[in-house]
Amino acid sequence: MKYPVLRCAVAALLLSGAPLAHAVDDYWYTGLGVGYSRVQFYPADFSSGGTFEDSKKTFDAGFKGFIGYQINRNWAAELSYVTIGKFHYKYNNGSITQDAVYKASGVGFSLVPTVPLTRNFSLYGRFGAFFSTARLTFYNANFVAGNASAGVQSSEPSVLTGFGAQYFFDDENGIRIEYENFGTLGNACDSADPCTGRVNAKMASVNLIFKF
Repeated sequence: MKYPVLRCAVAALLLSGAPLAHAVDDYWYTGLGVGYSRVQFYPADFSSGGTFEDSKKTFDAGFKGFIGYQINRNWAAELSYVTIGKFHYKYNNGSITQDAVYKASGVGFSLVPTVPLTRNFSLYGRFGAFFSTARLTFYNANFVAGNASAGVQSSEPSVLTGFGAQYFFDDENGIRIEYENFGTLGNACDSADPCTGRVNAKMASVNLIFKF
């Protein structure tokens, strides 16, 4: 008789705990993070084709803020704002260096599939859309390379992907480590219209996360 009794006791315990488990599986959260951003310039939009000596700075600090809703243990939805950073593409004609400064930021909407490994630690992915704005500003602009011209342009939405891990120290506060790919930002310099040129942007970040 002891085994049927034990089975009934375990079943009763699990059923009694089910509402509580459901209650902690869904919650709102917010967070802030800082990261290391890197871009890849599209040569067709920036390269002088050997006319000038080209150099570039493709990395900078990035910053991120986000708010999200954990729907259940395996899915969340998230809205984020990211300042990707400031990058440089330089041209030298032997006497003058022109600095093309590229800045990018944007808003992301994404689904976050989550795989809990323990009560406090989980792995997650990211898939969504990123709506960005890029700014290209020339300094020491005594000459202009290619068709690029200074301007601010909203990019076409790009595919936002990523993955990471998060750990909660208690029931309210935690930390995330994440890698994100924002896709192609900016617009092509293939016409007489003002353009920013295109870059492919990525960021690795460390974020604090808070439930509320």
